[in-house]
Amino acid sequence: MTSEVAPCMPFNWFRRASGWSGSGGGLMTGEGAQNRANDICHRLEEALDSLDRVDTEHADAATLKRLSQDVKKQLQALLEVLQEAERGAGGEMQISVVKAWLAKFLATDLPKRLAQHLIQLEFEVRNDVVTVFSHVVRIGALADVELMKEYCTDPAFFQLLVKGYETPEIATHCGMMLRSCAREEKLVQAFLDKMELVLNLMKYTRHEEFEISTDAFASLHDFLLNHHDISAEFLEGNFRPFFTCYNKLLEEGDYVTKRQALKLLSDLLLARKFMRIMLTYIGDDSYLQLHMNLLRDESKTIQVEAFHVFKIFVANPSRPPRVQAILFKNKERLVNLLKELTPHRSDDKQFLEDMKTVLAKLEALEAPVRNPGGYQGGSAEPGSPKRETS
Repeated sequence: MTSEVAPCMPFNWFRRASGWSGSGGGLMTGEGAQNRANDICHRLEEALDSLDRVDTEHADAATLKRLSQDVKKQLQALLEVLQEAERGAGGEMQISVVKAWLAKFLATDLPKRLAQHLIQLEFEVRNDVVTVFSHVVRIGALADVELMKEYCTDPAFFQLLVKGYETPEIATHCGMMLRSCAREEKLVQAFLDKMELVLNLMKYTRHEEFEISTDAFASLHDFLLNHHDISAEFLEGNFRPFFTCYNKLLEEGDYVTKRQALKLLSDLLLARKFMRIMLTYIGDDSYLQLHMNLLRDESKTIQVEAFHVFKIFVANPSRPPRVQAILFKNKERLVNLLKELTPHRSDDKQFLEDMKTVLAKLEALEAPVRNPGGYQGGSAEPGSPKRETS
């Protein structure tokens, strides 16, 4: 990315004044670097102040383009300095320079202000915002900048990015910024600490526009699967509220929503770190009936995806009585149904092996033991939305 600066300052003079040697020398450290940081951040603030004063709905295209380009020039200058500081002398990061730059960048609330103004910026400038933010998050984590952690863990900042899914023009940009945060352990912890953020993000996975729905799923996937220890703790502590909301995606979602939700769910349940979550999930008979219903979905793809979760219920050697009873009562129907189910690829050996195992376990099922005064069994056919009470 070519560096540009405000047009009122000659480019060559800017390089000399900010610590660049004319013979290709490196970036100055100390006071020179700090002065350059202050200068670029100040100009970026001024550009955003100008956007604050503009009535976007009534402003002419030329004005918006000029203001958008002012932001672009400062973002490119900022990115170049961050990249130089990261490379540093001898290939080692200049930690002091990075911390000075980021302290100024965050103290002036620039990440939040850039996110708030995304809709006013041209498409390419939005991409620059994403690039700079992603770089800030990554380099801030490498340099262990405490202020970056404090800033990006602010729930209001996360909520601003999640809310960006409401606006199609900036939805994917906000999604990319969210996924930049999802790469860093402390930021994932901060995001998952707020159940409201997770539920709001999940809401956008049902968006009517395919690109937004898919992007929201990608963000949810990264927050849940990038750092297993953190997300496992979150899911164990919030099991009911999370899966009550999540299973509605499977019950009420359209084809795209169901398919993506099933894929993410199977990834969750089959990951080693989520063993306790998996055992709790497959121990719930209402969840079993949900996936039995999905095996009868009109879409073959949904049926196949549902099978990958259903097989975990069947493979569980310690099935609760209600789960055992429902499987036993419906085993003939289930066997007949599964025998008609074929993989997407005829050479999918893993699917065929899994199917063979599931069919064998179903056919070998025995009736659950009836305990006096306890559970007496029940029936629930695939397609029945409610379970039979004891």
